[in-house]
Amino acid sequence: MAHPRVDKLAGIPLFYDRFSDDSYGKQGKPYRPYVEAGFLVICEYCFKEMQALFTPGGFAIGEIWSGGVGRSGSGSSLHHQNRAFDLDALVFSDKPMWVADTFPQRPFLYLAIEAVLRIHFGTVLNYDYNAAHEDHFHFDNGTNVGFKRAARSHVLFLQHSLTKLFDKDVGTAGVDGVYGDDTEAALTDALNDLGIGTITNTGNWETFLRACCAEALALETQISQP
Repeated sequence: MAHPRVDKLAGIPLFYDRFSDDSYGKQGKPYRPYVEAGFLVICEYCFKEMQALFTPGGFAIGEIWSGGVGRSGSGSSLHHQNRAFDLDALVFSDKPMWVADTFPQRPFLYLAIEAVLRIHFGTVLNYDYNAAHEDHFHFDNGTNVGFKRAARSHVLFLQHSLTKLFDKDVGTAGVDGVYGDDTEAALTDALNDLGIGTITNTGNWETFLRACCAEALALETQISQP
């Protein structure tokens, strides 16, 4: 059965920005990729929720820029099954656009986006995961949603959120992707402040992610100018 081909997600137009050596984050062309049907449903829900959470703060999403969905050939990557998405940038109606490689300069909006992605996708590879992912989010539906202490990308997000959003100390090693005693203590403190139970429970994990998104957007709004 052929995969559907789409030019929008949750009504937001798709653009491709990897068509030349210098187009990344600067210029997008209308994009109509093939997307596996089950993955497409999750993408629709994800960007619908992102739009709903972002718009009240002035971050209405007008365009989604991608580095690609499917790949040719028969490799093992979920990209080859049209079940993975590389997110490069978002264009907003009333705020400066966001580009993924600006995490060091603009961490709050990055973490807000990542939090919503993690509500819907078990696999989200982020800026610190490795050098190949510094310029995009990779997300796919190859794993179930839920916090995993052994997953480096999960712990990186958690540590960045604890330190940057909730002003918690994760130890002398800082953000290193390793879930140790200092990270656990910082998390426990943050969860107590938020009134949320352990994030090994998927429902609590999603509640924590929404709290991260809300705090990140509030902080971004304080510094963002149209």
